[in-house]
Amino acid sequence: IVVIGGHIDSWDVGDGSTDDGSGCLMAMEAALMLHELGLVPRRTIRVVLFTNEENGLRGGKAYAAEHASELHIAGIESDAGSGAPWGFGIGKDEADFEALLPYAALFEPLGAHNFTSGGGGADISPLTAEGMLGLGLRPDTSHYFDLHHSPADTIDKIAPFHLERNAAAMALMAYILAERELP
Repeated sequence: IVVIGGHIDSWDVGDGSTDDGSGCLMAMEAALMLHELGLVPRRTIRVVLFTNEENGLRGGKAYAAEHASELHIAGIESDAGSGAPWGFGIGKDEADFEALLPYAALFEPLGAHNFTSGGGGADISPLTAEGMLGLGLRPDTSHYFDLHHSPADTIDKIAPFHLERNAAAMALMAYILAERELP
């Protein structure tokens, strides 16, 4: 299983569009894109909308416990807003990064070709702690903290064009992960 998602627990003074409604939308749109293209990977790509990331990580912990018997080979979390696509943070070790680096050129048209070592996210951390490869979708965060946990974190700040390209990058990466040969 390749898990893609974000969290839906807006608990602050804004409506949580940037943190992390946009991440949830990206994951849902990524799955829809793959479906509409008729792409059926060899492994399951599962969208998970986690809850309670901000105050205890209960959604990530509950998901990991409920699905402990299933083999999760990778997870992509989007929890950095919805700026222009930039790239991905990949794995905990250099081998994970090196294995995916050759795919970076495929992401250039989306602007998401900057791959860095070290990735994942809080929601998927219970799964990465058990050995799953974790990736973090990395959009441009130059204005993220202008909105993050503030009254300004509202839907009107989300640029649909950036949201769509981030979703496309997530879809492409999820498909690559679901199709690749495992070491």
